Amino acid sequence: MMKTKLSEILQNFQKQDTLFKTPEQLLLCKGSCKRFRIEYNDPSKFKDEMIKLQQQYKTQIMIAAIPFDGRTKATIIVPEKLERYDKCRLIMDLQVTTHPLMIEQSQTIPDKEQFSEMVRKAINFINDQHFNKVVLARTLNFHLKDNPPISSWLTNLLYKNNQGYIFSMGTDDCQTLIGASPELLVKKDGAMVTINPLAGSRKQTFNKIKDAYLEKELLNSDKDLYEHKIVVDYMCEKLHPYLSDIEFNQRPEILYTDTMIHLSTVIKGKLTNNTMDALDLAQLLHPTPAICGEPQKQSLHFIQEIEPFNRGFYTGLVGYMDSNGDGEWVITIRCAAIEDKKVTLFAGAGIVNNSVPNSEYNEISAKLTTMLDAMELKE
Repeated sequence: MMKTKLSEILQNFQKQDTLFKTPEQLLLCKGSCKRFRIEYNDPSKFKDEMIKLQQQYKTQIMIAAIPFDGRTKATIIVPEKLERYDKCRLIMDLQVTTHPLMIEQSQTIPDKEQFSEMVRKAINFINDQHFNKVVLARTLNFHLKDNPPISSWLTNLLYKNNQGYIFSMGTDDCQTLIGASPELLVKKDGAMVTINPLAGSRKQTFNKIKDAYLEKELLNSDKDLYEHKIVVDYMCEKLHPYLSDIEFNQRPEILYTDTMIHLSTVIKGKLTNNTMDALDLAQLLHPTPAICGEPQKQSLHFIQEIEPFNRGFYTGLVGYMDSNGDGEWVITIRCAAIEDKKVTLFAGAGIVNNSVPNSEYNEISAKLTTMLDAMELKE
């Protein structure tokens, strides 16, 4: 079996190329492809458009980026040539790259004072029983002197996040979406379905004794366990009509990423409705309480009213589906949107009734380090 060096795949990677890597495989679309921008106000219409394009172009695999909400159009990518590499065919020969950057301007939106006020307002809404949880985000915005080195950034993400879901795709002629998500929303393989929600986190110290203490703290934190339970209960309630033999641990486990320690629950089940495909399942769950809130409608409205920016593809979905309806969709976190020399990083934190504004702000700063480290930038 011929093997391919990952460094060779990335050597000539361009900003409008498409890469989606899972722990088991890598999908690569180089050069020309057809890119369609589709309204995302009605998930069922989006699904119809995706199936229609798949049939029209007779392609085995469709790749897509779905936004957080209907204010942004979704992107469907129809590759003219798709290369697919199983993990066993890849030689992981990457090294961290350095590419010094000149920053002309940087800005945090919202700033710390504004974000703290947003959290306090959210807690008031929770106490008034408008919703139980809401996820609030902030952005870091950089304007660079030179064009962003996409290939170098992607190399660093792949090197540092070997078990994550790495993606880079042009969502239109100007914008590139790049990131390293730790959170699998749904994977469908035949009748088997896997979901892996994350909620509740601490920043790694990279000291074994301190991190062991943080693990214990997370596993015994009423605030984090409650936040996590909201997400797991939502997933199970949504999936119950469509899955049998649903299995998951009653208490969450610990998942390490490159910079964070998360509470994680792996949910598995068997599909009972053979007409449901991977996209149906993803859209059934999206947006989850892990990135929006609970109840969904009320928390979504609050986010749209209070956040001083449009999330776009942040906390949306990226993934693929094949002609059999199998595929994987991940939540678009730990990501950046790149447009010419402008780079916007996103991260968020779950707010519940006993959240502390300063702690939530610091949690977001910790989550931003995945992209900041890969891009050699600083908050």
